[in-house]
Amino acid sequence: MSFAFDLFIWLMVETILGFFIYSTGCTILKIVTFGKFKCDITDYVSFKANKAKNVYLICVFGFSFYVLLIGFVAYMSH
Repeated sequence: MSFAFDLFIWLMVETILGFFIYSTGCTILKIVTFGKFKCDITDYVSFKANKAKNVYLICVFGFSFYVLLIGFVAYMSH
C-alpha cells in the first residue's frame, strides 16, 4: 500500500512541476521573441494530452530560469 501511495504522489508532483516548468519556458520564449512564439498548450488538460510531444527545449528554458533564480537569491543572500 505504501509503495503505491508513494508512486502516486511522485507522479502527481512530476506532472505538476512539469506543467509549471513548461509554462515558464513558454512565457520566457514569448518574452524573448516579442510574442511571435505560439504555445500550443494553454492549460493543464492540454498539457497532459500533448505531453508526448517534443517539448524538451521549452522545459530546459523553464528549468534554467528557476535554477538561475535560485542561484541569484543565494548570491544575494550571501
